[in-house]
Amino acid sequence: MSTSTRATERKNHVGRAATALKAGGVVIFPTETVYGIGTSVFSLAGIRRIYELKGRHGRKPLALLVPSLLAAAPLVESIPTEARRLAEKFWPGPLTLVFKASALGRLVTGGLATIGVRIPNHPVALAILKATGIPLATTSVNRSGQKPAVSGKDAARLFGGKVDYLIDGGICRVKTASSVIDLSHYPFMVIREGAIPKKMLEKEVLP
Repeated sequence: MSTSTRATERKNHVGRAATALKAGGVVIFPTETVYGIGTSVFSLAGIRRIYELKGRHGRKPLALLVPSLLAAAPLVESIPTEARRLAEKFWPGPLTLVFKASALGRLVTGGLATIGVRIPNHPVALAILKATGIPLATTSVNRSGQKPAVSGKDAARLFGGKVDYLIDGGICRVKTASSVIDLSHYPFMVIREGAIPKKMLEKEVLP
């Protein structure tokens, strides 16, 4: 298959996924870490479907994938300087930043006061975010408490017939969950060491 044909196919898949998301649907797509299942941050019906599919407790929040740090601004109380520095260095990439959620942001946090945000480093995920133009409420493709899917086949086996669209992007490149740093209170803290080493992140936020 030629490069131009592959590019056209990907564009078509992204367009269909974006159409489903704008209508409040649920879509599965690859990121560099694991496969994600997402919906528009403004689709309460889509968010409920994700919780039901995963068997996830309603108090366990979804994370946000955003096209830019600015896009997250209405969903968080504030963006500290350290967050901007981390975003400049590690985004797009496997780093989730946790902020205090705004009133709007709490709609996707299960009522919790914080919300995780990241920009994925995968061409399909980035193209979907650009095409939709809105933050996506997302989580990994897996049953709650089980290992996340890192291939399109695994994702399809789990939820393929239960979502509005699925993009099979093959096997994820990183295959490790994102690192997570909590910026919702001081001192800032790495609460999960994933694809990015803890020491590397601490260097950016500790005095």
